[in-house]
Amino acid sequence: MGQKITMQLAVAAIFSLMVFSSSYAFAQTNPSEFEYTSISGDEINNSSVAKQMLEKIKQSKQILKELQAGKILTKTPEQLAIDEQRKLSQEILRKQLDRMNKDYESYTPRNAFATFLGGINATHHGIYWDQFNYVDNKVQIARAAKQMVLDNGGTYHDALKEFVKYASLTRVEMIQINEDLNIKYGFADSNVQNSFDDFGKLPRYD
Repeated sequence: MGQKITMQLAVAAIFSLMVFSSSYAFAQTNPSEFEYTSISGDEINNSSVAKQMLEKIKQSKQILKELQAGKILTKTPEQLAIDEQRKLSQEILRKQLDRMNKDYESYTPRNAFATFLGGINATHHGIYWDQFNYVDNKVQIARAAKQMVLDNGGTYHDALKEFVKYASLTRVEMIQINEDLNIKYGFADSNVQNSFDDFGKLPRYD
């Protein structure tokens, strides 16, 4: 027929076929109304109903053939306009996200910490960065633990508890890491550091 077939045509063809078939069947008024009647030859050429039925059958067969072959049906102008609008919206959103990421780039934890260190003697930057990386590593592990709970069907409450479990930094742990870093960077003597108790206090000799 040389016309592009759309999903609307598929629905119309099937619907029309059902309507014409029903109209033809219920038009019978004699007791044999449900008997099979064949139409051929000149009867088909002289019957507008039969011609329409045959045309719809051909259209339906063509539609089914293309569907079974996996052919992509031609989209209507309205569908093409929607697709174009969707692409435009996605592009606008991507640009907005890129701009937002750029605007807030300096506020990421690492960049914000680097800004903070700008006002501190460079001699101490190493110990500060080791402290930051230690805490950042704990947070990354905590996030992974939280996600594992969620992936296994756990509740958000349970996942949050798991996060806190791994992200928390106890006083004893904080004192120990600072002690180790001070020794590492030569800001303290190991013998002196060993004199402090678990609470970071020197023994009293009253």
